Amino acid sequence: IDQAALARRRDLLLTTLSTSGFETLRPEGTFYLWAGWPNGDPDRFWNALADRDVFVMPGTLMNVPGYFRISLTASDAMVARALPAFAELEHLVR
Repeated sequence: IDQAALARRRDLLLTTLSTSGFETLRPEGTFYLWAGWPNGDPDRFWNALADRDVFVMPGTLMNVPGYFRISLTASDAMVARALPAFAELEHLVR
């Protein structure tokens, strides 16, 4: 396991999500990052991400409806492609 790569992806996502108005939870482990859906309809945000080919695990599947989970085991290229999508949703968040 490339822990440096996981940490790099975590830090990139934490920064982008925080800057874009998402509530983030710094992971204690290495594989997943949890973030809170903004106020409003989580399905709307999930669909907006999916429309941009960014797929996250909705927290409703794990009885945590106000959050979503991002896998840090995605490739660097996948994370790089997702960062602008989260930033584009800023107007929906604020």
